[in-house]
Amino acid sequence: MTIDIRVANVPDLFIGNEIMNLSRMHFSEGFTLAGINCSIVGQGEEALLPVFRFIYAVIGRKIPDYSLWLFIGNSAWQPDTRIVRYRKLWGALAARGINVSHIFSKQEVMCESNGKLKFFGAVQLSELSVQSVVQLLLEERCAYLAALPSSIGPEDILNLGWSGELVEDSKVIECLVKRNGLLIKRTGEFDDEERGAIIIGIPELVRSLIG
Repeated sequence: MTIDIRVANVPDLFIGNEIMNLSRMHFSEGFTLAGINCSIVGQGEEALLPVFRFIYAVIGRKIPDYSLWLFIGNSAWQPDTRIVRYRKLWGALAARGINVSHIFSKQEVMCESNGKLKFFGAVQLSELSVQSVVQLLLEERCAYLAALPSSIGPEDILNLGWSGELVEDSKVIECLVKRNGLLIKRTGEFDDEERGAIIIGIPELVRSLIG
């Protein structure tokens, strides 16, 4: 069966386009972002799985010295209780039946504010992780994928925290992209005909994926 994945290149995400527009006011002066949107007509896991398999394959082929990471966090502040501190992020996800398979490493940090807690974590993925990652992305909105040079870890991004909304996460995007990383964001809402993901990075790196 042929799977028709639509791939659209956006040279400048700050200029009006049909894929995604970002506001320059949230970013440093002179900062430029390009994007590649990969989408398919369909619903749920059945649609997203081939898109993310395609993205994994492209990154592995075009930039093989990069590692793929999943970044996930709490979108809402959690009560500061013994059980919340004990489970942290990964334990809380596991208690809900959400797990990421075939990972290489796992990290997390805790943030405290006004007697409440948030946890942010990162796991390094393998190609075999893709199905469990897609299942997680369908459940959790406060999550991104990222491709980072293998020599760079996730610590700086973990310490920033994020919301999962691009308009609010400009600091995370800049931190990641200035380290020659790529941010990968799931796209498509429940009433959209297409599902997929957008890959964001500096123009030179984005072009290398489609050249």
